[in-house]
Amino acid sequence: MADFYFTDRKYNQLGIASTDELASSSVIAIDDIGGQEGDYQSVEGGYRSYSATLHFSPDQSAQVKEMAKVGNFVLFKGRAGESVWTTILSSEHDPLAGTNTFVAEDASIDLINGTVGAYAASSAMTIAQYIELFAGDSGFVIGYNEIPDLTRTLKWDSDDSSILTRILSVAKQFGVELSFRFEVRGLSVIGKYIDIRKRIGGNKGIYLRVDTDLNKIVTTSDIADLCTAIAGTGGTPEGSDTPITLKGYQWVDPNGRYILGGDGVLRDPVALRTWSRLLSNTNTNPVDAHITRNKTYEATTQATLLQSVLSDLEKFNHPAVNYEVNIAKLPDTVNIGDTVYLVDEDEQLFLSARVLELTYSYSNESGTATLGDYLIQASQVSAEYRALAETLAKQNKGQDGKDGIGIQSSIVTYQAGSSGVSAPTGTWSDAVPNVAANQYLWSRTIITMTDGSTSTTYSVGKMGANGADGIGLKSSAVTYQIGTNGTNAPSGTWSSTIPPASQGTYLWSRTVTLYTDGTQNTSYSVAYQGTNGAKGDKGDPGSQNVPMTYVQTEAPTGTIVTNSLWWVGATMSSVTALKRWNGSSWIPESIAQAVLNIIELNAVTINSAIINSPKINVPFSHAVINESGILSSGNLTLNGTSYSIDGSIEDANGKPNGQKYHTELNPDGMSSYITQTDGTTQLHTSRISMGVLELSDLISGLGDNATYNTSSLDAEKIYQLNHVSNTLWQGVSLLGWSGNAQSVTPSKKITDCLNGWKLVWGEYSNGTFSGTGIRETEISKTSVLKYPGAGRILSIMNYGNANCSKYVYAYADHIDGNTKNSDGAAGGVVLVGVYEY
Repeated sequence: MADFYFTDRKYNQLGIASTDELASSSVIAIDDIGGQEGDYQSVEGGYRSYSATLHFSPDQSAQVKEMAKVGNFVLFKGRAGESVWTTILSSEHDPLAGTNTFVAEDASIDLINGTVGAYAASSAMTIAQYIELFAGDSGFVIGYNEIPDLTRTLKWDSDDSSILTRILSVAKQFGVELSFRFEVRGLSVIGKYIDIRKRIGGNKGIYLRVDTDLNKIVTTSDIADLCTAIAGTGGTPEGSDTPITLKGYQWVDPNGRYILGGDGVLRDPVALRTWSRLLSNTNTNPVDAHITRNKTYEATTQATLLQSVLSDLEKFNHPAVNYEVNIAKLPDTVNIGDTVYLVDEDEQLFLSARVLELTYSYSNESGTATLGDYLIQASQVSAEYRALAETLAKQNKGQDGKDGIGIQSSIVTYQAGSSGVSAPTGTWSDAVPNVAANQYLWSRTIITMTDGSTSTTYSVGKMGANGADGIGLKSSAVTYQIGTNGTNAPSGTWSSTIPPASQGTYLWSRTVTLYTDGTQNTSYSVAYQGTNGAKGDKGDPGSQNVPMTYVQTEAPTGTIVTNSLWWVGATMSSVTALKRWNGSSWIPESIAQAVLNIIELNAVTINSAIINSPKINVPFSHAVINESGILSSGNLTLNGTSYSIDGSIEDANGKPNGQKYHTELNPDGMSSYITQTDGTTQLHTSRISMGVLELSDLISGLGDNATYNTSSLDAEKIYQLNHVSNTLWQGVSLLGWSGNAQSVTPSKKITDCLNGWKLVWGEYSNGTFSGTGIRETEISKTSVLKYPGAGRILSIMNYGNANCSKYVYAYADHIDGNTKNSDGAAGGVVLVGVYEY
């Protein structure tokens, strides 16, 4: 069951829709079981959408039309308990059919409808700087950022991209994935965040097997995008009029497979031997007729363009193999971006796959997924499956096929030459030789294929000539002499020690610098030793009525000027009070807070004060957190609407054991967790939000391989727990005899019970309940919701081990009997009570 809150753009509630068929009449019915409906998430798209159909009566038509107006908001809790905020982008209202089908997305119209123009970064920028540049006025801010320091210099020529398209392009070029997250208070969104993740989702070690979780795995292959060569064209560098290509770029594949030609085309000779149109029985190893694709990239340097071309060629030089997986049951713990393992034992197919798209129906409480990024995972298969596969392989081994063509070896050798155009004809060596000035170093790469064919490529570099020797500093000597003026250097003897200078004389210093070519340079500096000045005039007498400032522990005595200040303390650092002399006594004085500018306060006790601050931080060290002597160090932070405590667990000696914890209180509720000793894997988690308590405990594993038990509790469940075993009906009923099918109506619907109804039976003899032979049967809520009104057999053990049964029809609010329920042994058993369980 899920509830959806519809608000206008000012967050005023317009109505509630629910998937609960038994909801009150004031709640609009909603289902999301149509072909394209449900809660849809995509790794590549980055955004989340929800599509569903509202069902209404004629008197509800106007309300529903207003609720589902485009631009309005829909808020709900996702399957993982997260807050989801979406904007209605389209709505189709059909009053005759009583339906309204709408589509809403969480990226908001600011990102979807807003556009950005062409842009070229003048220098390298972080991903946060790009996103803030393009989406800065959308209301979204950066949330989690796992690559805060990585920078790129990017360029876009498009002048009409949506903001969403542009920031997704930024993410792609940084090699990360984006998701949108919202902080909700009541029905208002108080925080909209763009989270930057290296990879959304994790690996929980979930296995899906054919015949249990999967219906089938269908393997498909196609060569629609296959090519054996790519001619890449990049962007236009700054200051140039033409885009770059790989023409003239020198590169040799260190693995020997790919060859970059002088025409700028990167070729794969190995793939060519399989896909060349010249392949025939007489030409089994063609070397021509590449399948060449021209592709455009955004790279503005040849080095980055090469990497882009190489990446695509490695992707498209073989058939694209995909797997269509028909999922029978998707585990509740699988989320968008997660990696799961797929097992088809009959086909000996063992794969890992990533959840690239996920659609969840709150009506059916089930999900469907689109998987991709398939990888063969033989090592992930259990030992018994591998043994079975090997046995079957031996039993069904057929004739070996023809070997494929691969690289047998790659040999690189070197030789010095006098020409940069023609390769030298001497002996090649696997050691790099010494190359004389103005000569050339050649390298030769010989690739030998498994069919015996070879290919040879060369690269060359020039050794520059030696430059002329430079002039260096040989020595530097500083000497001193006293002179009589500051204009002409003295002609006496210079000394390496500084002589004393009397008043009115000049101290000269001389620096003589010798160079390696025999030349020298001499420079001087001079300083004057001044004489004593004449005595100045006597100053005016000072005032006798100027207030004084005292810093002492005892009260000042003697003649004290009115308004003098006394800081009570031996030093300013130990002052305990401030007093002012009013002409007859010292009275307490205070300092207005407005004139204080305090950078830091230490060891201060504040009594009866109001503190206005957007953030308060309280660090603590080795604090005792329970009676066992366990200690903790960390921080308590009050930041706006959030109150949080973060710290680490320590032993009795203050040594951390690796566990971390976090507790936070904000208007949305309270959350808390403590980790394993690895500091990241959450061990126990609790969260209270919007009247729901959510609890999670670690079962096994660490990090991405961790698995959890998760449950939730709300007021309705607590109410149901408190009323378990309540009497809902008492009486005597066969639940049917030949003249009357009979029925029983408990005082509480089965949908309002925790688990369902417990039926109590007793012995029936001579037309009355004997008060003995008590036995019990149960009717579960889940079964009635799944099969309302369906006939069901209730097996009852009668006295003397004689089996009997009652045939009944269970509905949400009553139980109907059957006219045959008095036949045979069943006639000796009557219903005497119905209880809540």
